[in-house]
Amino acid sequence: MPTSALSNQRWVTMVGMSSAGETRWQPGSQILWTYVNPDFPGLLDQRPVTVVADDDRHLAVWLAPGSRMLHQVIADGSPIRSLEGSDRFMAPRAQAIRDWAGAGILAVFQPEIMYSVWLFETESGLRDSYYINIEVPYVRTDVGIETSDLVLDVVASADGSYRYKDEDELAFAHEAGLFSGSDVAEIRQAAANAVDDVTAWRFPFDAGYQTFQPHPDWPIPSLPHDASWTFES
Repeated sequence: MPTSALSNQRWVTMVGMSSAGETRWQPGSQILWTYVNPDFPGLLDQRPVTVVADDDRHLAVWLAPGSRMLHQVIADGSPIRSLEGSDRFMAPRAQAIRDWAGAGILAVFQPEIMYSVWLFETESGLRDSYYINIEVPYVRTDVGIETSDLVLDVVASADGSYRYKDEDELAFAHEAGLFSGSDVAEIRQAAANAVDDVTAWRFPFDAGYQTFQPHPDWPIPSLPHDASWTFES
């Protein structure tokens, strides 16, 4: 079973960790990195990415600049963050598409771990800015991975400093009924575990991805041919 024991079963993935001997994606393979939200079935946050590494310890993927991505908006096409408080989590939504703006990111996922790490390139030329996304442990599908976002995040730097992000949104999500009090406690513990890994500079922070550069011959992956959306943003 997944590490997560969120009491709200809508948020618990149905597949456990990778089994021994499972087929791995080779570097250069194109897969889909997908976030699902049980409160809005049928709507996706989906990113076509290229596999950098895939082994028993981690999966690393590259999201290239300009990648076409599915994401969610309010039913009238407005950004979700245009709403305040718990309305941000309760208002009807629609499917939209956009291009990934700015430099690409390297994302690292670990089996049974309730966070992923997104490495951003800074002015130094290194990928030494770390966005730690708290989420349900990922599961593999035929076309990639699926997970669910758990709202709270941590932003860390190469010097080990960090700050929590979106604590107010976690409170709004709790107010909206998305998470119980015990769920919130588990989410906060997952963030604390990530902070412990940062301060101790444990994997994946010590994995050497700070100098990563994508292979120049890698094409930008595409969304599935049957992807559909209502708004383009």
